[in-house]
Amino acid sequence: MMNQLEQEEAALRRRLLFRMLRGFNFDAPRFGHETISEPIPRHLVERDSANALRKELSRRMSAQQPLRS
Repeated sequence: MMNQLEQEEAALRRRLLFRMLRGFNFDAPRFGHETISEPIPRHLVERDSANALRKELSRRMSAQQPLRS
């Protein structure tokens, strides 16, 4: 009896989830509420972008040909 109820509840939850996600665009989500937290914490984004910028500058400088006089 209990197993049947659990299976029925799981099926109802699954249908509700799919109904909620129908038509949801994962590439351009529209939030209808306030997010609990930032998707990626700001300090991680800034640190990663700073590291990426340093690497790119270093790569460009090492690839530069010396100036000819």
